[in-house]
Amino acid sequence: MIAAFYNISLKKKLMAIIMLTSSVVLCLTSATFIINEVATFRRAISEELLSLADIIGNNSAAGIIFSDQKAVQETLAGMSANPRVLAVQVFTQEGSVFAEYIAPGADPSGLKTGAGGAPVNDLTAEAGTLWGSSKELRIWKRIIVDGRQIGTVVIQPNMQGLIKKLNLFFTVAALVLLAASLIAYFMSMKLQSLISVPVMRLAQTMKKVSQEKDYSLRTEKTGKDEIGSLIDGFNEMLSEIEERDEVLRQHQDNLQVLAHFDSLTQLPNRALYYDRLSQALLQATRTTQKVAVMFVDLDHFKDINDTSGHRIGDLLLKDVAERLQKIVRASDTVARMGGDEFTVLLPNLEDPDNVSPVAQKILKNISEVYRVEGNEIYITASVGITIFPNDGQTVDELLKNADTAMYHAKNNGRNVFQFYSQEMNVKMMNRLDLQNSLRHALERKEFILYYQPRVNIVDRSVSSMEALIRWSHPEKGMIMPDRFIPMTEETGMIVPIGEWVIRAACLQIIKWQGKGIPLFPVAVNVSAYQFRRPNFVETVTGILEETGVSPDSLEIELTESAIMQDVDFTIKMLKAFKSLGIMISIDDFGTGYSSLSQLKRFPIDSLKIDRSFIANITTNADDRAIVIAIISMAHSLGLNIIAEGVETEAQLALLSEQGCQEMQGYLFSKPLPPDLLEKLLQEDKERTKHL
Repeated sequence: MIAAFYNISLKKKLMAIIMLTSSVVLCLTSATFIINEVATFRRAISEELLSLADIIGNNSAAGIIFSDQKAVQETLAGMSANPRVLAVQVFTQEGSVFAEYIAPGADPSGLKTGAGGAPVNDLTAEAGTLWGSSKELRIWKRIIVDGRQIGTVVIQPNMQGLIKKLNLFFTVAALVLLAASLIAYFMSMKLQSLISVPVMRLAQTMKKVSQEKDYSLRTEKTGKDEIGSLIDGFNEMLSEIEERDEVLRQHQDNLQVLAHFDSLTQLPNRALYYDRLSQALLQATRTTQKVAVMFVDLDHFKDINDTSGHRIGDLLLKDVAERLQKIVRASDTVARMGGDEFTVLLPNLEDPDNVSPVAQKILKNISEVYRVEGNEIYITASVGITIFPNDGQTVDELLKNADTAMYHAKNNGRNVFQFYSQEMNVKMMNRLDLQNSLRHALERKEFILYYQPRVNIVDRSVSSMEALIRWSHPEKGMIMPDRFIPMTEETGMIVPIGEWVIRAACLQIIKWQGKGIPLFPVAVNVSAYQFRRPNFVETVTGILEETGVSPDSLEIELTESAIMQDVDFTIKMLKAFKSLGIMISIDDFGTGYSSLSQLKRFPIDSLKIDRSFIANITTNADDRAIVIAIISMAHSLGLNIIAEGVETEAQLALLSEQGCQEMQGYLFSKPLPPDLLEKLLQEDKERTKHL
């Protein structure tokens, strides 16, 4: 039964509990009233009959003593007027009936015995005890004279009135109980709904949430009681779950973004690019179209990170990403592969020749000035290009070959694009082999310095010289710097090698000084990567102190593009070198991005006109105009002018005519090792003596 109770609905449970409780309370209340009423009636009868028995006993005492039955009988005859008396008997001490009164319909047989059939004279109860069933109650009273019992009075009351009254009371009580039960039932129907309805709504909401997984659902609150608190708790739980679900969804979205997009530039990352390229190759296979993969790598990006900081570098990468996205079509994909490397996917190509204009546009847009937090930054890019299916059948092949083409673009001077060819793999293997040898060249002392004189144009006397590094490879022979210097910048070896060049040049100056050779300022080339290192000034100062070379015997050459990467930082560094007494010259001038307003801010001593302008100065009007403009500008700024790559007398004559002070080139001398240079200096000394 208990198990069945647990299986019924909450509404029926509440109804059952309320009705059971009401019924028990009503029954107990009714029983209490009935018992109290019966007890009260019996008590009233008992008290009345005891008084009557007392009177009868007093009036019958004399008759018993004197055996006057008639007198006692007359006393009892007066009981006929009392409707409450059914029978009266007076017993002697011996238990025999002395006199009696029996109303019509009475049963005198029970008057001789007490409760349980005990003889009257054997009764041990106190006088006035009322015993027997409800219909045949008996009351008795001892007759005492002078402290001695002489008889007993037994009265049988008439219980019909009590029974009628009790029956009426029971009937009324039953009606009241029925009415109360009906009222309780209808009230319980109403009251249980105050509990069951909110609970059922709560249960329905829970079920709906479970089925639909909709955590925005809420249960309506109907009150501030415990059920209201339960509903509040449930709604709060749903709110927390909804918030947590939203947070989890956002986290999942973020994870998806992190898994497929670059966090800095918001471009697709390597994984997403691989997927899109794979899809493009499948589609191109079905449609027999071409797919182009472009590998874009920024030139000298490490220099910007080292000098301006990674924050500026990151902002620059974001600007580059925005420019790349504006160049390509909506169907194309620009991705960041990591660091300063970007890839561009051009699907659905009918003609591979359409890739070249895109590559040219990429180079042009990337090379335009960037303004990052008040800094003007210039940077270029090298682009490698592969075409599917000509240059590879898989994603890895295409990317590998595009990377190879990009390195060839860097080797070809940077700021250019290069299509992949099969011959590049052979060159790349050679390059890797050379790069591995480069890592041990410094410790094996395979580097040497050559020196190329710089000559005063007026009297053609040696005025200074430039130290140029060479790599004496044990197997490949003499390797020129244009083949290995880019590798040193890519691997970071430019720093220790650059320090070696400065130290070796200073040691050579000391040797020449010991030999009595006139001291000429020796210029050393410094890469942008070296120059941007925070401790570069301290490094140079330490080398000068270590070797004992005077600072005015050393000259630092920087390219125009190097000084323009961070103008404020460059000015700070140049002032530090000038304060030491070191001379500063700008190499390859005319190929960079400087303007007159910027150039005049730099504390420099000389400008070196790039050899590309000098080579055609006598045949190309544009190059001649540029050289003349540079010389004129340098004169206005009070700067010394050095022309690089002078190879003919015609070039020298034109430069002399325009007021160029110094020249450097094969017309006078190619770069020489120290011993041959010493002979040249001796010859020059002898020559100048006879002038």
